[in-house]
Amino acid sequence: MLRTTVSSKGQVVIPKPVREALGLTPGTVLRVRVEGKRIVLEPVEEPPEEIFVEAGPEVTSPILRRVKGLSDKARRLLEDLGVSLD
Repeated sequence: MLRTTVSSKGQVVIPKPVREALGLTPGTVLRVRVEGKRIVLEPVEEPPEEIFVEAGPEVTSPILRRVKGLSDKARRLLEDLGVSLD
């Protein structure tokens, strides 16, 4: 069993055999969650390109029309995300 120590700054080093086995490289983003008394670190994977579709005005226009009737809070959220409602 491999071991590591928590530093005074709360940092831990993932042992090299684990990094190599999981393909973790500098800059890899990890999701952190707690399960009971365990800390679980999982690499955050980018979604595969094939799940995205290109949507033109025939798809987006009806959605935007519907959104225009939403609450001010929803409108502000969409505008904060860069979605133009005009």
